[in-house]
Amino acid sequence: MAAQTAMIFVRQGKAYLSVMALTECGVLIGIDPVYTATLTSEALLTALERVLAAGHPRIPHPTEEEWRRLRDPVLRAARVKSWRAFSQHSVVYTIGWTEQAVIVYISQLDHLGRAEFASAKKLSFAKDTPLRTIVEAILEDVHSRPELQAEGNKP
Repeated sequence: MAAQTAMIFVRQGKAYLSVMALTECGVLIGIDPVYTATLTSEALLTALERVLAAGHPRIPHPTEEEWRRLRDPVLRAARVKSWRAFSQHSVVYTIGWTEQAVIVYISQLDHLGRAEFASAKKLSFAKDTPLRTIVEAILEDVHSRPELQAEGNKP
């Protein structure tokens, strides 16, 4: 696993970033708070810095019953009921910092309309790349996708 991981969920002109907790079994789970940002360098950079400052708080691994009841905080923040609905007009950028590099994995929809990373596009950066440069590269990709823009901004 990467030394640090952050996920940026982009949907309808907004970015959603939740703190990623690490369970005692090593599973990353999104928890509150969720930072919502407009799709500008400053707003996204500020939200990402907040998520990174929180680190990966340690939490107990959920029981089977807790997994069934678990509602992702990103879905709550976006006011969407399911990942299926959320995925239809979204992209997820998963950023992993390792000892060697920073890798950004970009989700895409599979033939059933589900987000996948298996054959995902990725961006690679040197490990000492400034956060602003990474954010700007992500925003460049976001702006190339009209489906991610705000509902009111669509032609």
